[in-house]
Amino acid sequence: MHLTDAEICRNIFRRNKPWSLTRTVLDHETMPRLAQKPDSSFFRKIVIGAVGTRAVAADLAARQHEMVELERGSTDTKLWKDVKRKRVRIPDLVCLLCGLRVESRAKTKPELSMSHSLTDEARAWDFGMVDSDCIAFPVCEAVDEKYWSAGKLSESSSYWHERNWVRWESNRHINYFNAGVFRSTPATKTSTKGVTEGSETTLAWDAVFASGSAVVESATGQRLTIRRTSDGRRQTRNLRGDLLILVQPGDAIQLNQIIASPVRPLTEAELACPGHLTNGHIAHLLSSRERTQRFTGVKLARLRREGAHGAVVAEFASDQEEDVYIRLEAISYLASVSREPGRYLFDPYLKSADEQTQLEAVIALGETATAGAVELLCEILDDERQPYFVRSAAAWCLGRVGSTDAANRLIQAFSDVDLGIREEALDGVVHIGGPAIPIVLAGLRGTNEDIIAGCAEALRQQQPLESEVLSELLDDLRRKDPSQWTAWLLGHLPRDQVSTAISGLQDTAPQLHYAISVLWSFVESWIARRWELNPGPAFPQPEDSENV
Repeated sequence: MHLTDAEICRNIFRRNKPWSLTRTVLDHETMPRLAQKPDSSFFRKIVIGAVGTRAVAADLAARQHEMVELERGSTDTKLWKDVKRKRVRIPDLVCLLCGLRVESRAKTKPELSMSHSLTDEARAWDFGMVDSDCIAFPVCEAVDEKYWSAGKLSESSSYWHERNWVRWESNRHINYFNAGVFRSTPATKTSTKGVTEGSETTLAWDAVFASGSAVVESATGQRLTIRRTSDGRRQTRNLRGDLLILVQPGDAIQLNQIIASPVRPLTEAELACPGHLTNGHIAHLLSSRERTQRFTGVKLARLRREGAHGAVVAEFASDQEEDVYIRLEAISYLASVSREPGRYLFDPYLKSADEQTQLEAVIALGETATAGAVELLCEILDDERQPYFVRSAAAWCLGRVGSTDAANRLIQAFSDVDLGIREEALDGVVHIGGPAIPIVLAGLRGTNEDIIAGCAEALRQQQPLESEVLSELLDDLRRKDPSQWTAWLLGHLPRDQVSTAISGLQDTAPQLHYAISVLWSFVESWIARRWELNPGPAFPQPEDSENV
């Protein structure tokens, strides 16, 4: 049976609002069909990818690179599941200083492997990459994982709920390669994934990894001897003739560092950032026949705010035969660098009949981060005639812009008729963080109960709160008619932060003191970890379905 793209999305995600914290990777050009893939498995893989990409960015920053996302969403876990993202398959990161492009292939164990398609060129492991692009292999481990689940059966209905907490850690050493070395070296292993993994092929190249910190004592022929740092024990290994020994006597090696392989990793010297672009680099990218190169050129020009490329970028924006992803990046450049009217530029894409284009246009608009962009995003969010995915994308973008106007509009969305929009707005306010707190405090003192509740939750998620904020909340609590939501918020803060100040309420407001003490007792108890509002097989009312 052939499923439509919309049916695939529904099978994967099952709910109507976007799965906050999910990378934007659903695309027919970049992902296999995942109709049978479980939600939890899919999310875990996205998390591993984002954790790995963040680790690569941090590792390269230590080498003086200034890494930013080239592929939108590569360091995050955000996705709109009812509409696929229209994307160019492109490396995850690019250095603003030298232009190095880096693709992160995160693994849960040390290996050199990549997903590949033998039949679809757009899903080949190296699609859109050039030989000089860098491929990184961070190893990400779940160092602490806790799982809870509960299931119940009544006469005619069943109920299942699960929670999973994972603390991720990326191993210190990351192996880097130029894409060209994999193209010039045949893979040593191939395997095909099952249907739940998209039925793709995996290509692998042999490699020997260090099992811990050690010092190389000798490397003669194919015989390698190392001494472990942990206990001083010497280990000798005879390697196959097709493996290149990649370390030398005296080298200090780290856990998961490649010490032998038919493909040679980049050296520390090769990974160092030169600190500047080569002459004409962006112009070269813009003139490339490879679309990912053109996209990179436009994005670098925008982020570096190089106005000299305006004429070429304008040609991309007006060329209807150009890839739509590149055209949207081009109009983002024109709006933010050339200061052309964003409304005029984005309007045709925001009104497109193609939902993917609409979604991508909203996100590209948000990336311009201009005052005009914020105004237009607010209009989109206000328009209840717009599809949910468009409004939620506008809310998400406002949270990333982070201006005062953006925070104000998101807080107003706490009273939106759509509960999904309220939740998206809440995530946006929390993401803005400190700059939004004065506006949140003002909302907490308002009269709209929905906005007050949202502001209380936004502050709760900002822990730890600054002492000045706590002082303001305590002052509010001492007023003649304090808000019940202020009491609720203080009762959900760690007891040691406010217990001394709250103790003074025993004499002046004993009922308030008792209420906060009850809340503390609850949040510190063992039942809070697994507490649910509606446990058991009771179907929620339609208006509450988003909260299940």
